[in-house]
Amino acid sequence: MNPVKTLLILMLVSPTFSGCKAVNHALEFLGFIAPVKKDHSPEEIHDEKSLAGQRGDPVVSAETLSKQNSEILSEMFRVVFNQDEVEDKTDYSGLLQSLNQGASLEGIYRGIIAGSRYRALESKSQAASPNELKAFAEEMAEIQGIMRSPTEFSIVDSKKAPEITFPDGNIPVIASPSSQEVKKKLDKSARVQEIVRIFIGASSFTLKRTLGEEALRKFDEDKSDPGVVAHWYAKLVVRLATSKVDFGLELRNSADFDFHFKFAQKIAIDRVKWEVLNRYHRYLNAAGHSR
Repeated sequence: MNPVKTLLILMLVSPTFSGCKAVNHALEFLGFIAPVKKDHSPEEIHDEKSLAGQRGDPVVSAETLSKQNSEILSEMFRVVFNQDEVEDKTDYSGLLQSLNQGASLEGIYRGIIAGSRYRALESKSQAASPNELKAFAEEMAEIQGIMRSPTEFSIVDSKKAPEITFPDGNIPVIASPSSQEVKKKLDKSARVQEIVRIFIGASSFTLKRTLGEEALRKFDEDKSDPGVVAHWYAKLVVRLATSKVDFGLELRNSADFDFHFKFAQKIAIDRVKWEVLNRYHRYLNAAGHSR
């Protein structure tokens, strides 16, 4: 199923993009529009601390909003498909129209990863590198360690591809746990090893999709408590900032916990979700490039 058709289904169950103010806040963060402030200099407007504080709410036309949506969607395509330019113009145009009509970024993202093009990449791409598998396992273990009901993965979830060889020539061998053991809370090291055991041989596209889906489940668990979401988001951003991966903007690369905590409290949750998904995809893309 192509991403546009998939999105039409997902839009029925996905939250809609919330409000013009939330959209404008997100776009200010991305740098597509400048926040409007009275009696402030241009230098202050672009200062990180200023952005973390009071924000203006400029009115944008439908044409301007479409242009801004185009920039966000272009980033999503490039990051998710790990490409320099948007290659599938037809799907892109259809999804942009959906976004302009009020589709959520989560719905757009789910439409893309459920589409035939992405699934073809999952099944046809070679196995992820050891570096990417390790990065994936560590991030998955990090999320699952703070979830109330983490997903219990099986070999089926990995869509096994050709086996890979680790740098030292050894592949971790871990006995399959019993159903009782799976339900016990494992420490992070054990979780990492178990995730490696299950997903060894999976393509990088499978790893990125699986990590993204688990992150969205984490959001669902905490949707009734914005403070918990903001705290988790800020900690994640600060931790990934130490990786020195470029997440697309200077503000995203900042390790300022307070800034990101306040951002997550001000912005629409749909936008915060894309900030997390964007970072995970970029982080695993970077790990894959360091084969």
